[in-house]
Amino acid sequence: MANLRFSHMSHWKTIPYKTIPNFRDFYYEDKSNAAYYSDWDRILRYHAATGYEGIEVAPWDLADMLPLFGTLKEFAEFAKERGVAVSGMFHGAEGSHDPAKREEVLASSRLDVDRIVEMGGQHMNTCPDSNYFGVGPLSREQVRYAAATLTEMGRYAESKGVRIGLHNEFFCAINKENHREFIESTDPRYVHYCLDTAQIAIIGEDMVKFYDDYHDRICTFHLKDTASPKLPDSVRYAKDVEIQDDGTRWFWEPGEGVLDFKSLWRSMKKHGFQGWVTVETDGTPDLLASMALTTYYLERELGPIYR
Repeated sequence: MANLRFSHMSHWKTIPYKTIPNFRDFYYEDKSNAAYYSDWDRILRYHAATGYEGIEVAPWDLADMLPLFGTLKEFAEFAKERGVAVSGMFHGAEGSHDPAKREEVLASSRLDVDRIVEMGGQHMNTCPDSNYFGVGPLSREQVRYAAATLTEMGRYAESKGVRIGLHNEFFCAINKENHREFIESTDPRYVHYCLDTAQIAIIGEDMVKFYDDYHDRICTFHLKDTASPKLPDSVRYAKDVEIQDDGTRWFWEPGEGVLDFKSLWRSMKKHGFQGWVTVETDGTPDLLASMALTTYYLERELGPIYR
């Protein structure tokens, strides 16, 4: 799959060390696997070993990352030494529908674009607004104002060589009733789309049809499966719906849910998609296991389609 480069979204949470030079002593402190998930050195090697050329970071990683590395450029160089590039960073445009928050939203986006440039990344995958709970439903005027704000964000990003990819969440104020209207209200020169396969399926979109309809806007992916497509409004619009106390998982490794990735891969081949595909396995109890299972599926099940 020479046209596709696979990245992995960072969901490791707090990683307290850059490297652990006294690894055996560290292990013997509690004789658990915690030692294996406590330093960036090993975690980045896991990325390379399981076939991921890239890592996509999140803004909430930075508070722990910067004290360890000093600068984001140093982190990117550290990752590169282990065979991993920074593909981009996630971003949230909360309040983009609200004129009173416009300058705050734009300033935050410019800061994250500059951070991505420092790391050598290409994508800023952006949730377009706040959660539905407490904000939705948005009026048509608010949807169009949010689209104008994202277009302004995208104009700055493009000037820096970064692409904004709209990344819709199933609990976002931009939702089933205004999802496509919002996309079509943004300027395609500056605003692209990051297709999160599970999120849009949960909203109620058909993943393959959506890709066919918007393939010329899609610059990258968040690839994950779900066993819960087309959730009802009463669930999607509830408070704090993504994290469930009973352990319910909305997201699974590709091939472990119900989405038709083989048809998606055939469509991607037909339309000639090239670039980064970020695998995202948030909600898994074992990130390394999920990374390895996904690589197996990508290589054995989907690989022959694209090749």
